[in-house]
Amino acid sequence: MNIAFTTILLFVILAPGFIARNAYNSSKLSVKDYNRNLVNDLTWSIIPSLAFHTIFIAVLHNATSYCVDFEQLGNLILAVPAKSEDSFRQLGNFKYAIFSYNFILFVLSFFAGLGLREFVRKRHIDRKVRYFRFSNKWHYIFTGECLDFPDVPDQYEEITDKIINVLCKVNGRSVLYTGEYFNYYIDSKGDLEAVHLRNPIRRYLENDNDPEQQYYVISSRYLVIPNSDIININFRYLSMQEIDETEITASERQNLIELAPGENL
Repeated sequence: MNIAFTTILLFVILAPGFIARNAYNSSKLSVKDYNRNLVNDLTWSIIPSLAFHTIFIAVLHNATSYCVDFEQLGNLILAVPAKSEDSFRQLGNFKYAIFSYNFILFVLSFFAGLGLREFVRKRHIDRKVRYFRFSNKWHYIFTGECLDFPDVPDQYEEITDKIINVLCKVNGRSVLYTGEYFNYYIDSKGDLEAVHLRNPIRRYLENDNDPEQQYYVISSRYLVIPNSDIININFRYLSMQEIDETEITASERQNLIELAPGENL
C-alpha cells in the first residue's frame, strides 16, 4: 500500500465537506479566491465532512444491517503493511455498499450546501452576521442589502427604487450618467467590470453652473458603462409609496413636480 492510495482515501473522506462548500459558494454571491488552493479547501472541509459522516454513519447503523469497520478504515489510512491484505479483501467484499454510501453522501452534501445557502439568504443571516457574508461585496452595494448591516441605520426592506449616478471620463470630458439600477458585472476576481443602467440620461459635469444645460435623454432604454471609463459611482436608495391626493399637505403641494403626459420619472 502506498501513499497515493492513502491520499485518495483521505480525499474521499473529506469530499462531502468539499462538495457542500463548493455548492454553497456556487452562485453569483461568491467570488473565487485565487489565493486558496485545494489544500486550503480540504482543510476547511474537515469539520463539515466529520459532521456529515457522523450523521450518515449513525443513520446507517440504526436503519440498515451495515456498519463501518473503523479498525479496517484506520489500517487503510495509516497504511499498516501487516493488515493491508485483509483490508483490501474487505473493500472487495463490500465495494458496492461502500460506493453507494459515498455516492448518496456526496449527493446529499451537495444539496445540503445549496440548502444552507438558501437558508442563510432567506433568514438574512449574511446581512446580520459578518462571518456568513458572501465574498461578492458588489452584490450588497448594488442591491442595497448593505443597509441591513449592523452598523448601518437604514433598512433594505424600505427600498423601492435604486438610482445610480456614474461619473465617467469620455474623450477627456467628465460625463455624469444617471439611471435606474438594472444590473452589474464582475470579473473572475470580483472586480467591477461594468454597470448596467435603465432609462439613462447624461450631462457634462462642466455645465453644472449653467441652468440651461439640462440632462440629455439617451435614446436607449439600457446603457452599459465599462468600469474602465468610471471615475466614481453614487448610489441613491429611494423609498417611495403611493398616497391619496387628499393626504398631501399644503407644503408638499408646493414641491410637487408635474409630469407631461406620457413622461415617467
